[in-house]
Amino acid sequence: MIGYGIFLGCATLLGGICLSTRRQVRVYEAKSMIYGGGSTGNLTLTFSVLAAWMWTTSVFGSAETYALYGIWGPVSYVLGACIAFAGLIAVLVFLRKRFPEVITWLGYLQKRYGMRAKTFYYLFAVIVPAYVLIEQGVGIAYVLEDFYGSSFRIISFLSVLIATGYVFFGGMKAVLREEQFTAVILLTAFAAGVVFVLTQGESVQGLEPQAPGSPGLAAGAGLSALRYFIMAIVIAFGQIVFDPAYYLKADLAKSTGGLTLAYILGGIVLWGGITLASSLYLGRAAYAGGVDVTDLFTGPARIIFSIVIIFIGISTIVHFMIGFLGVFSMDLYETVNGSNGTDRDKIVFGRILIVAMGLFCASMTIALENISLLTIDVFCAIFFAAPCVPLLIGIISQRNFGKLPVISVVAGIIGGLIVWMSASGGISENQFAGMGASLLIPLIIMMGGYVKRLPYDG
Repeated sequence: MIGYGIFLGCATLLGGICLSTRRQVRVYEAKSMIYGGGSTGNLTLTFSVLAAWMWTTSVFGSAETYALYGIWGPVSYVLGACIAFAGLIAVLVFLRKRFPEVITWLGYLQKRYGMRAKTFYYLFAVIVPAYVLIEQGVGIAYVLEDFYGSSFRIISFLSVLIATGYVFFGGMKAVLREEQFTAVILLTAFAAGVVFVLTQGESVQGLEPQAPGSPGLAAGAGLSALRYFIMAIVIAFGQIVFDPAYYLKADLAKSTGGLTLAYILGGIVLWGGITLASSLYLGRAAYAGGVDVTDLFTGPARIIFSIVIIFIGISTIVHFMIGFLGVFSMDLYETVNGSNGTDRDKIVFGRILIVAMGLFCASMTIALENISLLTIDVFCAIFFAAPCVPLLIGIISQRNFGKLPVISVVAGIIGGLIVWMSASGGISENQFAGMGASLLIPLIIMMGGYVKRLPYDG
């Protein structure tokens, strides 16, 4: 019952934040519900990015890589993700300068490649965030089940539904408030953990690495670690570049400089520092003791860790849900019904769809019981790689590619899956080969499309 009590306490606190914020929200006004009333400060945006980017996978997946590649596992995970996040910042700055009238990458694709490509890419605007969202519910449930024997299915299902309800009632303003709260909890817990370890040493009760036995500096430094580093970049970039919420939040920045600063601080400096330090320490401790990361926590440390993981997971889910609300209300509505609807019509449409999406994702979390978060993450590299190619080439080039963006993505995904299934190497080699095919096939097809220029904005 302890696990349920902790979960209920966190949910109650979230409900209080939502109710206190909702008084300031005009639910059926897009500027209030989806854009939080207008621009926001750099510190708020920094905390928002940190809380949204700190996934449960950032804790478990990064630490899990230590057993596979030694210290190069966490280093590759964090460095690859930071490089990918820098790529997202470059895309956001490009769109803000060249296409200030569009909000998300979907609007850009419509201008660049036309309505057909944009409609096709809705697939990735839904599947990519939904996949990561589901992963967070799995992470929360995994911790509470392992610590307290709480039902994996109940916790994972409710985690997604609670976050969906939070966005349904509170909108962007409530999301920003919750992310500020989560960022403070995360930074406080990390700082306390650092002080605790430095002052008490590794023998402290509550977080105990066993006898030294880490793979060491040289372990995993070969070709397999390099392959994982490349995959980490592709996986992370595919996960975040198709996430509409980062684009909505970037639009809240008062200036391009403020956007860049907030995203670098939150998504690279703070996230990178916290994730690298914690994954190296926890990964080494788990490897040395031959145990899972969760087995390192006992006593009060277990309760604190549970609370941090719950808020990390919920914060990421609400981030993706507000992205869904924005895309469904302000983009998909007009695609389906034209541009004549009122704000109320659009938001009602979006709210109905996020409830449906919440129920679907909550149901999917149940099916992922006992599956490693790192395994889920790596497998999706094949699916995420292909659609990145036309998006980036469209930014670099000014050529008209006609139907090729859609054709290249379909061919890349199918080709990547075929290579992955037919390759004769080990698991990591097959995954890398599949991802490579998923990137190379669209690149070859797009490169063959330099035919005529597109009337180009700017």
